[in-house]
Amino acid sequence: LETKQELCDLSDEAGDSLSFPRHPEATVSQSPPKCSERVTDLQKVLNNKEASIYLEEGADFEPPHQPWDRSVLTMLLLLHRKWLYSLDLLAAVSLLLLGLCESPCLPSLELQVVVHTGLEVGCLTVTMLVLLLKIRTRWRTVWSQSRDLTKLGLILVLLVEAVVVMVRKKPHWRLTRALRPVFLVENHFMSGLRRFLRQLVESLPPILDIMGLMLFMITIYSVLGFYLLGPTETTPGSPYFKSLTDSMVNLFVLLTTANFPDIMMPSYADNMWYSAFFISYLGINLYFLMNLMLTVVYKTFADIEEKKFKTLLAGKAEAATRAFNLLKSMETGEIEFSSFKGLMREYQPIRSDIDILLIWKFLTRFCTNPAGLSSAMFSNVYQATSFQWCLDISDAKNGVSSWYRGTSKVLVRTVTCVNQLVTSQWFEFGVYGLVGLNAVLLVVQAALINTTDQDHLLYNTTVGMVFMLLYSVEVLFKVLGLGLRGYLVCPWNVFDLIVTTTSILSMVLVFTSYSSEDHMSTIVILRLVRVLRLFRMKKRFRDVFGTALILLPHLVSTVIVLQLLYYFFAIIGMELFSSHDLTNCCKGSPIESFYFHHPDPDDLHGFYFLNNFHSLPQAGVTLFELTVVNNWSIIMEAHVTVTGTGWTRLYFITFYLFTLVVMTIVVAAVLEAFLFRIQYKKALKKEDESVQFKVTISLTGGELSSLSSNLASRVLCLLQYSLPSLEKDSGQVLSFRGNKRQGGPGRNCSIFCTKLE
Repeated sequence: LETKQELCDLSDEAGDSLSFPRHPEATVSQSPPKCSERVTDLQKVLNNKEASIYLEEGADFEPPHQPWDRSVLTMLLLLHRKWLYSLDLLAAVSLLLLGLCESPCLPSLELQVVVHTGLEVGCLTVTMLVLLLKIRTRWRTVWSQSRDLTKLGLILVLLVEAVVVMVRKKPHWRLTRALRPVFLVENHFMSGLRRFLRQLVESLPPILDIMGLMLFMITIYSVLGFYLLGPTETTPGSPYFKSLTDSMVNLFVLLTTANFPDIMMPSYADNMWYSAFFISYLGINLYFLMNLMLTVVYKTFADIEEKKFKTLLAGKAEAATRAFNLLKSMETGEIEFSSFKGLMREYQPIRSDIDILLIWKFLTRFCTNPAGLSSAMFSNVYQATSFQWCLDISDAKNGVSSWYRGTSKVLVRTVTCVNQLVTSQWFEFGVYGLVGLNAVLLVVQAALINTTDQDHLLYNTTVGMVFMLLYSVEVLFKVLGLGLRGYLVCPWNVFDLIVTTTSILSMVLVFTSYSSEDHMSTIVILRLVRVLRLFRMKKRFRDVFGTALILLPHLVSTVIVLQLLYYFFAIIGMELFSSHDLTNCCKGSPIESFYFHHPDPDDLHGFYFLNNFHSLPQAGVTLFELTVVNNWSIIMEAHVTVTGTGWTRLYFITFYLFTLVVMTIVVAAVLEAFLFRIQYKKALKKEDESVQFKVTISLTGGELSSLSSNLASRVLCLLQYSLPSLEKDSGQVLSFRGNKRQGGPGRNCSIFCTKLE
């Protein structure tokens, strides 16, 4: 496997009649004896690689690839290398970050034109090479791969633009920069992001229907408002209904409540009954149609979620079946341990030999004398590989629980006693009381002072040191009682360790620095952050955190989608509005005070002129303010004033509609996950749930001694386990506990399987 010649062509000694079989049961025809063993070894390695790729595709919820073509074997192996995917990811992220260094941007970050265009060309070249490798492997069906062809066309357009800018040494209007997020979305590691976007697109039809109905109601009310509240020959009418266009724009803004009750007050001053117009408008559009849209989207999202999990489970089963067919023995129809070990070396190379043996024992736990893995056993391979294994410190025979496995009885008893102490409810409640007292003292101290640099009389440095000492003692006791590995397993313990360590460092800086005020804010923040531990006490709070943990991958995808959406609109906004200065831009208009700026710092300022598109960070802040929708119409109208055209509103209204769609999907996802978790908790007892996410496997001393003892395996075992000295015929048995990750699609699939049952 060292060279391309060995992989694809083999040596001339094999002859022209040498074939490269795809499955173990296929035989090598007319192979010379001296090459047959070499070909068999190569075939086993290639089968392990392809089976590993099948499992990776199933784990990433991607459809299994088509059977490999021998003519592109090297490209296929290269295409499925993690380092290549990582290089493509680095290129995609670098392309996005170039927006910080390209004009318009902050002066301190601006790069020369030749530099940033050269970096852009380099990143696009890397992305294009990865894409061409993918296209080459599917050359026969390339014209049906619309996504790949579209991405290739976009790369070529961006390359041409970058070369033109490099030659001219001067940037020009480049709206295509807004499409750079496409390369990040198409990266191999962004499969969860692509699934979220697919769900978003599938949820669009009901959203568009409700939006169409809302637009119809806005149009009807705009015509009615213009005739009812608009100008006449004798009266000027409401300033918000001067024309039909003004009526539609202001009523759309009213849908976000950003201009209420300002829009109503002129008409309300003329006649109190005009308020019925605005009340009915808000009642129909805001409180009925908007909530109806959320209800419809939630129902659609729940159906899509159920369909998605069915598809994901079917895809995993198909991937496992294909991997099994590659590795099974022709004689027995089962996978031998040597083949399974070779598969795990490719699929999860950081697994130690003990881990591989534990996974094998888990798959064969219901078989008394397993000689191999059957298809039914191998179908649980994803569940088996999702466990993280650790040595079970409990000793049911002697009634002790100690991570220390040495010969010192004093240390064993000490560790056991400390373990019983830190795992008791009294210790936990004592820590909760300490955290609560700390929070109360902080709040009372904040209420007693008038300035932040005033001396603290109640919660002074001495009191803070006492709490810091008690928190440090808690960490030391838990590390001693649970062991370092057992302590770091719990996320709350990791959280406590980080907060305590940072607090100690901040306290050291206070005592070693002449100005303690510089670090006091950090200490106060860390003391308040620790109060989050109190949420573990109440079951409903734990359910909220549990739901957040399940939703974490989905929320990460949502945040990335929002960031990419911001990037898309920020680039467009920079191209359209970066040349306009908003300082004192709206003289004589109702929003003049918001953009007023005077050189005298003591004079009144509006500061809204900072909401501009002069650089990518400033554009991001402006777009976030538009997302919040508070006074977003003021920002929109200022840009309408400086550009001199009402078409500018189309940019801001489009951005609001996009964010409305994404936020509605997010709310629907949170509702679905929370209700799903409540139903799951009611249907399944805690003991039954723990069985699905925890398992115990025992290994004998003979099994452990028979494992290979190469350097890599010994290092991995040393880092993961603290094993006692074992003899091959001692008959000693060690128990290992497997814990499954509590969040992500894997847990969601497990919950969904329970729902189906």
